[in-house]
Amino acid sequence: MASLAEQLTPLDLRPTDASVLVTIQANPRIRQSEIGRMLDIRSANMAPLIAKLDQRGLIEREQVDGRSQCLTLTAAGGALASQALAVMQQHDAEIRARIPQETQQPFLNALTAIWRGASGKPKK
Repeated sequence: MASLAEQLTPLDLRPTDASVLVTIQANPRIRQSEIGRMLDIRSANMAPLIAKLDQRGLIEREQVDGRSQCLTLTAAGGALASQALAVMQQHDAEIRARIPQETQQPFLNALTAIWRGASGKPKK
């Protein structure tokens, strides 16, 4: 994560910020609470994170009901999300390159099992 954080620094993003932007890009009009569930971010942490992205002009909020908001990216947010995704994909490729081809899938399966066990609920 430290390496990814360093690679995202020129974009003025942390890995969590980048993950939220990429999630919104892949799911336009997603609710803030859904992002929190998908990325396992507590609601108390989501509010300031979303506020920071909003202040930077990267997202737009639309009131859905009394308390729910759906989120979309602005043009600037979309461009930054695309850049962040490219950095994240490159980082992933660098990590995978260190793992012998024949052990990559078993390794990823083991990581998935650990991730599921850590939270007690299935992840996708």
